Amino acid sequence: MKKDIAIAGVGGQGNLFASSVLCQYAMEKGLNVLGTETIGAAQRGGSVVSHMRISDEVIYSPIIPPNMADVLLGMETLELIRHIQLLQPEGYYIMNLYSVPTVYSNLGIDRYPSQAEIRQAAQKVCPTGYEVPATYKAAELGNPQMTNVVMLGALIKVDDFFDFEGIKNIIARTSPARFQERNIAGYEAGYALL
Repeated sequence: MKKDIAIAGVGGQGNLFASSVLCQYAMEKGLNVLGTETIGAAQRGGSVVSHMRISDEVIYSPIIPPNMADVLLGMETLELIRHIQLLQPEGYYIMNLYSVPTVYSNLGIDRYPSQAEIRQAAQKVCPTGYEVPATYKAAELGNPQMTNVVMLGALIKVDDFFDFEGIKNIIARTSPARFQERNIAGYEAGYALL
């Protein structure tokens, strides 16, 4: 058994918490887990990619090689495309329908691609994908920073490797007390999106 999951987003979207929850779940199942993050120059707003490798055999590297990820969670649309090469054609992606304009696109030097262009590029690599308005749902619930738990809920809905209650319990245990109820609500809302 092997499962490689990548989460691509920008700093401040909660990649690290989401990957921690997934790794904790796998460890509690008695599986081997290696994970790491690659973080861009800026903590908030810079590129962040989390790699999680889960297996019942020995894992030799925490970095997912190109074309090996089973799942790619795109917390931001352009970051999904920047890291789509990690995803194998037989895998799937979940794309948050949320864009964070780059500095160059804000200055008019570059053009931020449309969601249709991003969708088309993603489907060239992997035909199976899901789209969720995770950040908008999180904002509707009171805090856009809950995007990560909304995305976790969507992931659990489509991936039978994970158990809804198991992930929910880990979110409850590992969330700071003041965010616990909101994080659970965000997770449940994300599950209902698909």
